[in-house]
Amino acid sequence: MTAVVRRKALITGAAGGMGRACAYLFGATCDLVLSDVSQDRLDAFAKELRDAGHTVVAHAGDMMDAAHLSALASELDADRPCSVIHTAGLSPSLADWQAIMKVNLVATEMLMQALEPVLAPGSVVVPIASMAGHMMPAIADIDALLVDPLADHFIQGIGAAVEAMGGAGGDVGKRGVSYSLSKRGVHLLTYRRAIAWGPRGVRVVSISPGVIHTPMGLAENEKTPGARETMDAAALGRIGTPMDIAMAARFLCSDEAGYITATDLKVDGGSTEVVAAQRG
Repeated sequence: MTAVVRRKALITGAAGGMGRACAYLFGATCDLVLSDVSQDRLDAFAKELRDAGHTVVAHAGDMMDAAHLSALASELDADRPCSVIHTAGLSPSLADWQAIMKVNLVATEMLMQALEPVLAPGSVVVPIASMAGHMMPAIADIDALLVDPLADHFIQGIGAAVEAMGGAGGDVGKRGVSYSLSKRGVHLLTYRRAIAWGPRGVRVVSISPGVIHTPMGLAENEKTPGARETMDAAALGRIGTPMDIAMAARFLCSDEAGYITATDLKVDGGSTEVVAAQRG
């Protein structure tokens, strides 16, 4: 009997709310490669999945660690298409502005570079961005910085923009601006990588969630000014769920989405457009 070769799905931030939902959904049809910064949480979740019958390889580590990224890439096969759902990130209440920018944008670019040699035709990469990335106006000088987050003086240069745009709000303001800029950077990275990888048959599509019912999302509602108002702005009248994001990611990775690339999908219950209308 010939064994069925299943697609692999690499999911970062796998022990978090959106990552967990993606792991359970993709694990039904894919072999899972999971990553999270917390060894204990990842090990416990991997055991939970294996006990439920899923095939799982788990690597705990920092997404800013090149060795960790190399280990994740080594789990993929250059001759087998894969799905990559990159949920790892930091929200404004969790860290200072530099850490937010590094984890959300710099680490995403590092992951893309690590994956590039092993992405077979038919592979799909889905970075998780945010509706916050749509809240920032397109400013040419800032976008020019965001498209090259591995440049030697990137943090220094983008730091000046963060200070100018959020300095009046103190540390809270700077964290919020850094988060929004980092997610706009993910949008720009998505477009750039999709264009570069399209001839290879690799698609890249980001997802921009609204406020999602995860520990991180609920913490933002309590600690970050404006977060609850954003949640309340959802045209559908409810907070999003991790499975809303997982199902969108599954669709984007499917053959039904085979002509979708170089774009961002808002999964925000209509919040982005409502907030934009309220701001006039």
